[in-house]
Amino acid sequence: MLSLRALARSAPRTASRFATTSIKPSFTSTLRSRISQQAPRSALFSTTRARFDEHSQQLAAKLESEISIEKEESATQAGSDQNIEQFKAENPDWEIKDVEGEQDVYLTRKYEDEQITVHFSIADFNSEIDEGYGEEDMALGEEGMDVQSGGANTKGAINKGGKADGNFKVAPEDSVAPADREELADEDSEGAPQQFPVAVTVLVQRPNKGALKFYLTAADGDFIINQLVQLPKEIEGDAKALIRDHPESLYAGPPFQQLDEEVQGILESYLNARGVSEYLAQAVPDYIDVKEQKEYLGWLNRVRDFVE
Repeated sequence: MLSLRALARSAPRTASRFATTSIKPSFTSTLRSRISQQAPRSALFSTTRARFDEHSQQLAAKLESEISIEKEESATQAGSDQNIEQFKAENPDWEIKDVEGEQDVYLTRKYEDEQITVHFSIADFNSEIDEGYGEEDMALGEEGMDVQSGGANTKGAINKGGKADGNFKVAPEDSVAPADREELADEDSEGAPQQFPVAVTVLVQRPNKGALKFYLTAADGDFIINQLVQLPKEIEGDAKALIRDHPESLYAGPPFQQLDEEVQGILESYLNARGVSEYLAQAVPDYIDVKEQKEYLGWLNRVRDFVE
């Protein structure tokens, strides 16, 4: 009996072991075959996302082209660079604080017990371009309005006015050959100043005295004083903060042109003694010209690096 039980117990296990041994390879082989049929082949199809899209590639290529052009343009600024270096050499008291990637420039120096801070921004360079376009569009619009029906002899119609018989009137400048007109225009442009006006803020600080804040315009190699604000000592803040803003409730003083002429002249001499002179007025537009070019080139490189 025991031997029969032992045989009965061992038989199913043996049979199961045999069945497993005989079935497993076949099942595994079939399963592998099905998986291999269902699995995608990387050689035929890939779900990996491309790193660049078409627009990024086009933008990067265009920016690279612009960078090459701007590098060539930078080589033509030798005159401005030389003017800046000359100003630095002749005015060693000024310390220039120019941070790459920022549009603001600060010049600082000491004068007796005073701290002098001069601020200007390359934003004026772009503002000047925008205003130039606006003036040109306005001029074109006015010219179009000046052309009146019937050939009225207006300023805009100087070359367009017609006579009653239908013939055009000949203006004096029409008798000048086109080539001569271009030559005359070149002569006029050579004599015209190339610098653009720049807004400049000057802050003169004294210990326990507050500060004087001058609003200036650098134009044609000289400074024009627009306004003078006296900041009391109770207004706290460093030079940059005081230059950026002051309380709106503070009396800003009258327009500079309304002051007594003698007072105006003395204030101009006051600034000149502190280094805010015509030499600085000439250097500021040159500095903006050079810095704006460098910042624009840096901006192009950063945008290109981002999209690459």
